[in-house]
Amino acid sequence: MSGKPKHISSKLLATNEKVLIESRTSKIRHMTGGAFSLLLMVGCLIVYFWENLFASGLPVPFDLFGSPYGWLFSAAFLILAGLFLLNFLIRYLRWISTLYVMTDMRVMTKKGILGRSFEDMPLDMITNIDVSQSFIQRFLGYGTVIFSSQSGTRDDVVWKWMPDPIMVRRKVQEAMESRR
Repeated sequence: MSGKPKHISSKLLATNEKVLIESRTSKIRHMTGGAFSLLLMVGCLIVYFWENLFASGLPVPFDLFGSPYGWLFSAAFLILAGLFLLNFLIRYLRWISTLYVMTDMRVMTKKGILGRSFEDMPLDMITNIDVSQSFIQRFLGYGTVIFSSQSGTRDDVVWKWMPDPIMVRRKVQEAMESRR
C-alpha cells in the first residue's frame, strides 16, 4: 500500500513523502443505513408501480390508488422513494469524503466534499497511540485510533470507524521507529 496515493491529492504531500496507509471509515458506519434506505426505496417503488408490474392478475393488497385521493398516495410513495434515495446518497458521500492517511512523515485526516478540513500530526510529535474497540467492533473489524501529542496545545488526531485498527497502530509504530 505504500507509494503513490490513490485517494488523497499529491498536492497535500511533501515532495518525497510516501503514503503508507490510505483508508476510509468502515463501510458499516454509513453503508448499512444506506443499504436499508435503498431497500425501502425499492419497496416504495414496488407499491407505486404495483399494477404495472403485476398486471397479470396478482391481487392488489390495497386499493389506495383507485380512490379519489389516489394521486396523493402516488405522490407520497414517489416522494418517500426520493427521500430514501437522497438518504443513501448523503450516506455514501459522507463515507467517501472522510479519508485517513498515514505517510512516512505524518498522520492526517481529510473530511468534506464542498468544504474541506484537514488535520495532521507529524510522527515525531506522536507520544501515544490508543486503540479502542468494543466486543462488537472487534467482531466487525473496526475501531477508534487516537494519536496523542506531547504538547498540551495540540489536539489529538482521532480516526473513528477505522478498519483493522491494530494493524494501523502497528504500522504507525513501525514508521515512528524507522524515523528515529
